[in-house]
Amino acid sequence: MECASHRLSLATWRLRTFRQLVATSHQPHIARRSISTSPRHEAPETKADTETNIPPSQRLPQSPLVTNMRTGPEKQHKRLPNKADLEPLSKNPWAVALASPPRMCILTGARIPRDILGQWGLVKKPNADLNYMLPVGLLQDSLARKSTPVQTSDPDKATGETESSITPVRNEKLGRTLFLRMVDRLSFLRIITPIFVRSAGKKPAITKMVPYRWKHPHGPITAKEEKNMTWMKDMPEYVLMHMRRDVARKLDAAREKWGLGGEDGVWSALDVQEISDAGIVDALGRLGSIERAECGAVILHPRGEVESGSLDEVVHPQTQKKIPVFDLSKLLGESDLERLRQTEAAHYQQVALFFRPEDPSSIKAMLSLWKLKQFLVEDPALNM
Repeated sequence: MECASHRLSLATWRLRTFRQLVATSHQPHIARRSISTSPRHEAPETKADTETNIPPSQRLPQSPLVTNMRTGPEKQHKRLPNKADLEPLSKNPWAVALASPPRMCILTGARIPRDILGQWGLVKKPNADLNYMLPVGLLQDSLARKSTPVQTSDPDKATGETESSITPVRNEKLGRTLFLRMVDRLSFLRIITPIFVRSAGKKPAITKMVPYRWKHPHGPITAKEEKNMTWMKDMPEYVLMHMRRDVARKLDAAREKWGLGGEDGVWSALDVQEISDAGIVDALGRLGSIERAECGAVILHPRGEVESGSLDEVVHPQTQKKIPVFDLSKLLGESDLERLRQTEAAHYQQVALFFRPEDPSSIKAMLSLWKLKQFLVEDPALNM
């Protein structure tokens, strides 16, 4: 191979080198045979012969992408959770609420976890033409009961019927009760109530919130039922009353199932010296170690005045995480508190309790407490 001149261009030198390599690889080889009768010993293959037998395509320099080819990174798949992983979350009320499927609020359009929204539906009276839009999620016991009439308030005052006789509007084709999801806030209800009690032309204004698929002629609601829809003038107070009843009922159900001071750790009495942030934290520290303490809450049942504005939440000394504080004297009405005291249970004789859910019923009690607190906390006009 001849030496290329330094004046040649790179392309000319590469072309000349390639031609020489091709010409060398195609030179004829003369086969010579030995006449000697002695065994033939082949000469060892030299380095020059080895380079001659290499194809020209392999003699040229190759790209590192070809010589050092790398495969793509393997995708890391997450391990599927097992029962041991899901069990702690199934007992965490906040995880249970946030893991519920998202649903859209019919008025605001916001998509919120289902357990945080309120359930509303049309309710019929057997001896009246009016169809009330009521929070059926808070009236499950009343809707299911067909006997033993119990007197209730506002809608029954208007119709003279008992709450046990009301029935929700159903879609008979699908065999399901018609209901909507809506944000439950006292201030929000006070804004929309003056709007919904008015009429919008020939129909009530409340028909604006009813989905199109419910209305006549495509939906299960007839034109007459649509004209007879009504919204109560005192709906905020009505919802607050039933929400308080729902909290008291669920708390008492959790009290009946789980005793005070048991090894399960659901109800624990707190030796509070003073009802304040420091007093509650100190009492929680003396309580000792409790499993899943971050899932619990402090429930106050004081007899006197409580320091305002500082008992919204406290930091648990064991987990260093915030837990809510529920003051029953502010959340519940006097009639509901008296109903709890009449049970003469040791739970309601304590000034402060640590409550940690353990099963679905106690989780519902915790979430109902939280929803009631959120229902009231955004209303500055409420004198608590």
